[in-house]
Amino acid sequence: MIRNSSPSGFVLAILMRTALCCLFLTASALAEIRVSTDFEGGNAEVVSLDQRTKTLHIMPELREGRGWPCWWYFRLDGLTAGETFTLEVQAQTKPFSGDQVLAAAWCQPKHAWLSSDGETWTASDEGTRSADKVMSYKLKPTAETLRLAWGPPFVPADAEKLLTEIAAKLPESKRFELAKTRGGRPVNGIRIGDENAPHQLWVGSRQHAWEAGGSQVGRGFIRWYASDEAKALRAKTCLHFIPIMDVDNATLGAGGKEAIPRDHNRDWADAPIYPEVAAAQRMIAEIHQKHGLDAYIDLHNPGAGDGIFFFGPFAFERLTGIQQRNYSRWMELAAANITTPRPVEPKYRFATYVKTDEERGRMSSGWVRANAGDFTISITLETGWNSPLMSVEGYSSIGAGLGRALAAYVEENPRRP
Repeated sequence: MIRNSSPSGFVLAILMRTALCCLFLTASALAEIRVSTDFEGGNAEVVSLDQRTKTLHIMPELREGRGWPCWWYFRLDGLTAGETFTLEVQAQTKPFSGDQVLAAAWCQPKHAWLSSDGETWTASDEGTRSADKVMSYKLKPTAETLRLAWGPPFVPADAEKLLTEIAAKLPESKRFELAKTRGGRPVNGIRIGDENAPHQLWVGSRQHAWEAGGSQVGRGFIRWYASDEAKALRAKTCLHFIPIMDVDNATLGAGGKEAIPRDHNRDWADAPIYPEVAAAQRMIAEIHQKHGLDAYIDLHNPGAGDGIFFFGPFAFERLTGIQQRNYSRWMELAAANITTPRPVEPKYRFATYVKTDEERGRMSSGWVRANAGDFTISITLETGWNSPLMSVEGYSSIGAGLGRALAAYVEENPRRP
């Protein structure tokens, strides 16, 4: 065997190896972490990004006139798998209305939510809050791309996917467009059951766009409603389901709460600003006029320290007859069926922060009570978000529990004398 003992060949090999190493190091040095929000629900204002320490500092970006700046959702590219990355979140410093600046607690969950594929979401380790009100999360990505959010997102594309899924599973169901928003976007829903059924239900979510957990609960509910377990309920009811009401703000990643001149859940007036609210009023009024409305349930998220509870009617203690019976019985059945991932509070709360009868009448639950029957229950389910239990699966479990409570409630016939 003849060996190549040429010194020039050896030197050439060393030079090539050195060049490759240099190219690798140069590429690594040029690889920068990038922040993107150019997708549905995207929101983040970058305060600073330190490439050396791999620390990103953000606050929710203010969407002028579109309510609370509390929601954030963005994508990171250029990460190194297994290498610690730090996310810092502070409150938006600009006022969202007049001179009102939103408190930091609304944008600083104990856990950030992470996804490498935009589908599966997991909670980070618990963050730490500094004396200057900055929440810091230590993350260890498993890929070079990572999505981060205030909570598990649910955007209009998710709503479309869900409605398509349910329509395929129940061919007898009927999809409908409730209205076009002021931004020209469709607000879609689905009707399940005979429109002349003896019991009529309305379940909807996201009158406040940042409250993505409401749509997550709704997804769990409608999937349960379409399951074999709910066959008996479907046989005697007609359900109208809306996964997202405030589609414009959910698309833009805006908060929606206290939007100017008012948010969706304060727009249930004689002359609504939002076409979808006006359309919901007309549809609910028509349902009740023709068939009677048994239950209106609005799905929301509450404050950072809250669990799971229902807002009930302000006059609950003064209710009598069928109204008192139905509201009381609903609370008993809800407490018996909504038990995981944590139980619902067994007593109603009341929105005492709403100070006037006029404003209460412009809330959806108040408007429905005023425009439906004595046997109608009109309630708001508030599902806590500031816990790793409030995962996609956790929210879904609450939605299924809500469905079981409705099945038991309808089985007792709330219209009986």
